[in-house]
Amino acid sequence: MENLAQMKKHAKEMRSKVFEYLLKTRGWKYRSFLRYLRFFKYISFSPKRGDFLESYYTLMRYIDDVVDGDAPLPNGYSTPTEYIQAKLEFSKSLVDAGDEADYLLLYCYQLAEKFGEDFTDETNDILSSLLFDAKRRGKDIFFPEKELMHHFHLLDVRGTIRATLKLFKESPDKYELLSPLGIATRIHYDLQDYESDLKAGYINISQEDCTQFGIDSGNIRNTSHPSVQKWFQHQANKGMKLLDEHHRNLSLADFSLLTRTTLPLVYELPAKKFFNKVLSSVN
Repeated sequence: MENLAQMKKHAKEMRSKVFEYLLKTRGWKYRSFLRYLRFFKYISFSPKRGDFLESYYTLMRYIDDVVDGDAPLPNGYSTPTEYIQAKLEFSKSLVDAGDEADYLLLYCYQLAEKFGEDFTDETNDILSSLLFDAKRRGKDIFFPEKELMHHFHLLDVRGTIRATLKLFKESPDKYELLSPLGIATRIHYDLQDYESDLKAGYINISQEDCTQFGIDSGNIRNTSHPSVQKWFQHQANKGMKLLDEHHRNLSLADFSLLTRTTLPLVYELPAKKFFNKVLSSVN
């Protein structure tokens, strides 16, 4: 097994490669977020936690891009499902690292150990959500609300929020208080990536919403269709209400200044700006 210095070198190289790719292909989407990642190192006064955040985000962003088809499938795998299953198995065993993603995960875990945290459960949640995406990619499947909620809002939101709280030296048990913010952020990303997700074969509108708003395979790709516009407006209103609920929840727990400063910048303000844009443009 490589030592920490060698892993750190590989982590830095992979971060640079992934960040450069994100800025080149989707700079409009990630430029501000990547700045916040770097900013965290300074406001947290913890280089190890800042290094972990950059490395962990890079790892999950890379794996997500492989699953979505935005990054090439690594050699040795026949499908994205096979790839993500291998990452899940390795995250549990940490034996026989096979590629740079495995080494980056090992580096993240070693960093976490140095500042006294364990991200095993959160990693399993996030990768399990990505496995759901890998299995449905390109299939245009309409799922019931309960199943979408499980994979997106329990696995993705729970894993991401608990990891963030641990990183910010907060109790991960507070994640339920931040769940409204996590769900609002999920809605923001689903609306923002609506067309690109459909091109990849992902349908993030529940069966129940399709019935309620009259959305079907014939009009789902037409963002100017009245049914799709009504759904967008409904989701934006739902997101705004969740952000209001998030503000009420903040008073129920003693969150640190770092948490109360970072969450609005990284998650709340971009989501609110996008929701307002949707509400002002949809008739």
